[in-house]
Amino acid sequence: MVDYWQVLGSVAALIFSVGFIDQLRVTWVTKNVDGISLFQWCVFTIASGIFTAFYVHLSQWLMVAVSFLSTICCFLIVIMIVKYRKTG
Repeated sequence: MVDYWQVLGSVAALIFSVGFIDQLRVTWVTKNVDGISLFQWCVFTIASGIFTAFYVHLSQWLMVAVSFLSTICCFLIVIMIVKYRKTG
């Protein structure tokens, strides 16, 4: 039987990941980090990592994959903020 709440949660997590991927793309292309909060992206990175661990605990592997992707995207954005603020 399909758990529609699980499907809804997976879709929501995927939408967040798409937003993170787009921010990653824009930051990579423009190298412009003006107006991007380092603190906010650190919080996103930590929260995504915690969600990843939580979903591993629950053995919800689709959510693990999406959360892990989000964690990597957030971490890369943090790295770019630090790098481009120093050189910019």
